[in-house]
Amino acid sequence: NCVQQFLKYVDVPFDLDNPNPSYSTTRFSTLDTESGLLIGGISGLDVTTLAGGNVLQYKGKVIPAKLWLENTKIQEGTPPPVPHGRKGLLTHRNLDLTPSFGVTTRGSSSLDSSHTVFGCVLEDTNGFLEKVIDIPAMTSDGIVTKTSDEPVNVGGGTAVASSLFTAQRRVFRDAAKTFGDSRLDRLPDGKLLRRIEVTQVGSL
Repeated sequence: NCVQQFLKYVDVPFDLDNPNPSYSTTRFSTLDTESGLLIGGISGLDVTTLAGGNVLQYKGKVIPAKLWLENTKIQEGTPPPVPHGRKGLLTHRNLDLTPSFGVTTRGSSSLDSSHTVFGCVLEDTNGFLEKVIDIPAMTSDGIVTKTSDEPVNVGGGTAVASSLFTAQRRVFRDAAKTFGDSRLDRLPDGKLLRRIEVTQVGSL
């Protein structure tokens, strides 16, 4: 089921007047610091409520697409689920209704109960996954870290510059709270400080 759902958003014809969601507009924005999972989704695609039910909405328009509902029950005679035992695995969170997905940057058994593996990275000649884990990330309390939870330098600067950046972040957060802006409070742990976008996808 995961593979079928994934492929629906791979070979999507380009239509400027009537755009449809495609993995060619995927953006990876978060790297979970506990599991090492790089989390991405199609920009502009989310779930909304219509007539008492959940539907997919793309750039403000409801689209006639099925929600991604993963059956986690193991049927008799089917192979067991693939464990999240190494980096480079494509996985989907079972309770996520959108076609978002994650890529493991290391093995993490904690994902086995909540995610389903449906593919893997066949080749990573440029060391993409290794580069991802070196990107600075912001935690919910405003501290810049790597996935190892160690403080990192921002933009190649010194540790002092990194500390200054963190201090400035906290000042902006406090100011936002003063003016009633709660968006920073909803910032997830592992928010990447570099943009990672997919520009082209297709089937081999």
